[in-house]
Amino acid sequence: MGIIEVILKLIQRKFDRSGNKEKKKSSSIMIQVIALSVFPLFYSLTLLPPGVTAMQVVFACLAFLLIVVFAVKVLQYFKIM
Repeated sequence: MGIIEVILKLIQRKFDRSGNKEKKKSSSIMIQVIALSVFPLFYSLTLLPPGVTAMQVVFACLAFLLIVVFAVKVLQYFKIM
C-alpha cells in the first residue's frame, strides 16, 4: 500500500494543474501577442515601397514592439490581463 501511495503522489505532482493557473494563462496570452505581432511584420516586409531604407524598417519595428510592450504593461497594471 505504501508504494502505491508514493507512485500516486509522484503522478499527482507531475500532472498538478491546480497551482500556477494564472501564470500559465498569462504566459499563453504573451505567446499569442508575440505570434500575432510577428506574422504581420513578415507580411509587411513583402509590401515595402521601393524608397524605404533598412534603417527605417528597423526603427518602425522597434517602435511597434515598444508600443505592444507598453500596451501589455498597461493592461497588466490595471489587472485586465
